[in-house]
Amino acid sequence: MFDITLGIWTFIWVLNIASFLWVTYDVITRQRYMPDSSRVLWIFMAFLFGSFVALIYALEVKLSRKYEEVELKEDKIRVW
Repeated sequence: MFDITLGIWTFIWVLNIASFLWVTYDVITRQRYMPDSSRVLWIFMAFLFGSFVALIYALEVKLSRKYEEVELKEDKIRVW
């Protein structure tokens, strides 16, 4: 019984650490237009709540592409 409980808590702990690292990496490297206050808030919340905040971050920021760059296709734009 103790081994199963320890295994579950270890899995949850590793999942939370991985989620915190993913949110931190993505906020710092990929979200170039995110304000600094939002960056600090996302990192702090990911540190406190781990995988729950990572799920909210994925839905709120990543899927909506809120702060990512917009790439312009040069072959589609024509100036006459």
